[in-house]
Order: sequence, then structure tokens, then C-alpha cells
Amino acid sequence: MATLHTVNKNGQPLELCLRAVNKGDSLLLIEDGVYALFETADILAELIRDVSVYVLEADVMARGVTNRDELDIELVDYAGFVSLTEKNEKVLSWF
Repeated sequence: MATLHTVNKNGQPLELCLRAVNKGDSLLLIEDGVYALFETADILAELIRDVSVYVLEADVMARGVTNRDELDIELVDYAGFVSLTEKNEKVLSWF
């Protein structure tokens, strides 16, 4: 049973999410959660081996995040966000 985890902040929400995420789940960084690309890039680099990691394009652009290409993390638009929610059985929001 795959789960989509959405994270909108770094710090405790991201830490709690990383404890709960399982192999085969998906993680979508939204809003200020996209700053994880800077602050926890090493953790995300390991995580993408077992979990599909995405970032919301609008939030990346709004915050000027530029190092996404170094991590091989897929950029999704709002239609992609909807598609991810449809692909997964559950959605957990971490905020």
C-alpha cells in the first residue's frame, strides 16, 4: 500500500515524515518544504534509492531553488500533484 507524503516545511515535519516513509512510497516537497533541497540534500540523495521524491515546480520557482538538478528529483506541476494523489492509496500531509 503506497503512500504519498507531502511535506510543506523543513525541520520537525520533514524529520517525522522520514521516520514514517517506506520503500515504494512517494515524497512531494511543497511550499517551504522545497528548501530541503538545500538543507537536507544528503538525506534526500540516500532516500531517492527507495522512495520517489518530487518537488512542486511552482514552489521551486517562487523560492528560487536552483540545485534541484544535482539530486535527480523530478519537478511536477499541479497536474502532476493530482496524478501522484491518484497513484497512491493514501496521502499523508506533514506540516
